[in-house]
Amino acid sequence: MVAFCACSNEEARRASSQEDVTTDQLPILLGSNLGGELTRSNNATNLINGDTVYVWADMINGATSAVGEYFKAWALRANGVGGLSTLAAGNTKLFPATNHLNFYALCGNFGVDALEQPIIEAEVADFPVTDGIRHTVMSDQTTPEAYYKSDLLYAVVPNQEPVSSAVVLPFKHLLARIQVVLVAGDGMSIADLSTATVKLVNLKRQVTFTPDRDADFSSQSDLAGMLSFPAGAAQSDILMTTNIVATAAEATVANSTVYADAIVAPQTIAKGANFIKVSYLGRDVYYRIPNGTNDEPLTIESGKQYRFRLIANRIGSGHLFDVTVETWGANTTKSLWLDNLTGQTNI
Repeated sequence: MVAFCACSNEEARRASSQEDVTTDQLPILLGSNLGGELTRSNNATNLINGDTVYVWADMINGATSAVGEYFKAWALRANGVGGLSTLAAGNTKLFPATNHLNFYALCGNFGVDALEQPIIEAEVADFPVTDGIRHTVMSDQTTPEAYYKSDLLYAVVPNQEPVSSAVVLPFKHLLARIQVVLVAGDGMSIADLSTATVKLVNLKRQVTFTPDRDADFSSQSDLAGMLSFPAGAAQSDILMTTNIVATAAEATVANSTVYADAIVAPQTIAKGANFIKVSYLGRDVYYRIPNGTNDEPLTIESGKQYRFRLIANRIGSGHLFDVTVETWGANTTKSLWLDNLTGQTNI
């Protein structure tokens, strides 16, 4: 089982958690959102009904500013419309009477250990600062359940005073999203591509998340510093849903709903490496990262989405029409490669 360490002075933390306790404490009510971002599907902005959320809290001593552990791994369940409720009946937690709290929350695919015990043990696991926790991206994301399960979400609410209303946890994406649409090209129709499959190839699918209490969500270096690949991390293809349009004009930034989605761990794809495999008419066609003198590797960053518009022609060749990268949920873009049409190979 993964071991977690929250502080080098555990006795001080326990002592701090006993301060400011009265019979007049308010119950802690929590809710969630994804910062208004369009996420997981093209029209959902909340955690999915049934998602498990783990919440930790530190207490800030108002007199000394000392920070100490308040509670560990509180397990909550999302209701799909922004609400969170306790997994265990009656497991209510209370605000301190006057001191403030820092909340830290996780939602992801954490799995079980070798003894079939949850990697995060409710009410027991310390905030995972030192050793981190492993999250796994699913290899088949053609169902909504597997796609949602692949998402790794983190929220921080600092310096929260006791309140009677629900405190909203503003979750952010720690991984990235790849979006692909197939365009029926020369001599092809949507019907011709009805059995086509799309895979992202040879990607690492496991990450270790080591939270930084003070991380800046707007800083790519801070986000990258909380993610790493464990030794022996699973690496394989990721099967996506196949979305098809008749013409390239239908696949615009404004019409983002035509793209199929997959969640991937941030990583770098080398120049010349195969990245997207499209199988149709009995042939496998690969989009390959451009390998020209002025080209660069594809660095997939935390919290970003990457859109690929691929043309499938009757002759079996596929070529990149357009690629954009943007903040997850945004509709502003910048081109990765403006006019490169050579990123393909046939086998």
